[in-house]
Amino acid sequence: MQIKKEQVPWVMAAGRALLGPVIIAGEGCGWSAMTLAWLVVTALVSDIFDGVLARRWKCDTPAVRLFDSMADTVFYVCVAIALWIGQPQMCKDNAVLLITLLAAEASNFGVALAKFGKPPSYHSSLAKAWGVVMAAAVVAVFASRRASPLVPAALAMGIACNLQGLAMTWMLPVWRQDVKTLRAAWRLRKELQGNEARSACAFTPAITAALMLCLLTAPLFALEPGQAAYAGGTAKVALDTPGTLDVTSPTELTFQYKEPNGTSAEILIPYAAIRSFEPRQDVVRHLGFLPALGVGLVAARQRRYTVTISYADSSNAMQVAIIEVARRDQTAIQSILRARAPHSCMVMPYTPCAATPAARPAAISPPAPK
Repeated sequence: MQIKKEQVPWVMAAGRALLGPVIIAGEGCGWSAMTLAWLVVTALVSDIFDGVLARRWKCDTPAVRLFDSMADTVFYVCVAIALWIGQPQMCKDNAVLLITLLAAEASNFGVALAKFGKPPSYHSSLAKAWGVVMAAAVVAVFASRRASPLVPAALAMGIACNLQGLAMTWMLPVWRQDVKTLRAAWRLRKELQGNEARSACAFTPAITAALMLCLLTAPLFALEPGQAAYAGGTAKVALDTPGTLDVTSPTELTFQYKEPNGTSAEILIPYAAIRSFEPRQDVVRHLGFLPALGVGLVAARQRRYTVTISYADSSNAMQVAIIEVARRDQTAIQSILRARAPHSCMVMPYTPCAATPAARPAAISPPAPK
């Protein structure tokens, strides 16, 4: 089949979109790290040169640019799925940035679709820089099989890029491609502004404000069953360090986690040394600036479930570990501690333990063994 040069940019963009499912399949099948990294590099080279060739051959039409933007979106959504399959902990560590980016991307897409009847295709300078940083971050993660400091930087750039896109959509009276900067968008607005443009632009600030309100009041997500996190205590572990809680041993409870350098570590709590435990559930603070004003009308409240365990170490010094768990796991852990910790008592939130003279500080200064 003979392909005309005007069709080459279309073929390159379509091939980039098809590389996305290939990367998902490769990650699921255990392909080598370098193979996956080179696939991402191939997509980046394709993204750079399809625009160069389209401009050189004077076939850089709005349809081509729009298809190029959609191909990029499909590709990086597939890359995100592949990263979730291969590096789920990295995705959880950057969950807030990732969720914010997805919300900003959806807002950018939805506002442009509502105003212009088609998705945005600005290809701004910031968007091109974001593409390079994102590709570098993904290549680093695939090649090293571990998290990269470029990942949060790329996610933050993506949020800024989508906010820029929202501002451009608000400024422009009609759809335009290849708007490099906000200054260029403002200049185009002045050139194209008219009665029809003003009427089309009238409802955009309200839509943008509503979407941003939903974004600012988005709740944090609770832990899933089987997950755990260190929420405080006397151990020298960073707060909110993710890990797992192992209760398979009949003699001790183990919180397993990874140090910042990647080495595995654990906190061992013998059941016989446990003096008290306290299950708690607290409402999670919502993100944004309006956590208390009508947030219940926008999103359901999320709760945080923790178990505070007071125990004696090998030198008989009292230690405290506060572990955040899923709701279902909290109930199971209570049953296990009642059965396996003979010297413990359960401290109900804000009520005194039956064997403790002090009302609230039981989790910090537990009673002596009976």
